[in-house]
Amino acid sequence: MFDWDKHNLRKIRAHRIKAGEVESALSNDPIPIYEQDVGGEMRYVYYGETGPGRLLALVLVERGERIRVVTAYDLDAGQERDYLARRLRGE
Repeated sequence: MFDWDKHNLRKIRAHRIKAGEVESALSNDPIPIYEQDVGGEMRYVYYGETGPGRLLALVLVERGERIRVVTAYDLDAGQERDYLARRLRGE
């Protein structure tokens, strides 16, 4: 289940992304890229693809059974090359 509120919705809207696109990309076999500890809480970064093929970077935290999206944005050219190369390798 996703934890949406006005704060994280505002962050993704700044990148012209809708909550449904983030949820789609996260349910469509995203690729884990890295994780980092931010103030004692683990943040996970994924590259994912929406149903229509939009490529997104997704930053989230897991809080119990809930997924809180910190932000999301379109992949830049280098990230897109990395994503496509990883997909070709079967990741």
